[in-house]
Amino acid sequence: MGQISARSLRDAGCDATLIERFERHLEAGDIEACLRVLRAHRCDLVEAMHEAQRPIDVCDWVIREVEMQHA
Repeated sequence: MGQISARSLRDAGCDATLIERFERHLEAGDIEACLRVLRAHRCDLVEAMHEAQRPIDVCDWVIREVEMQHA
């Protein structure tokens, strides 16, 4: 895979199926398909990050409300 290793893809949160698909596209020389796979995975990661952020934001709001009510 050149400079792109399976470890790098695993570190990026790619599972075995995604890595295999990426490698098939890379071996076929279909760089656009490689980029589509990675961009779709990135979108999934960003969405998961936003989902994880929502409860943190609510917790921050509750903390501020408690602090304001008991200041």
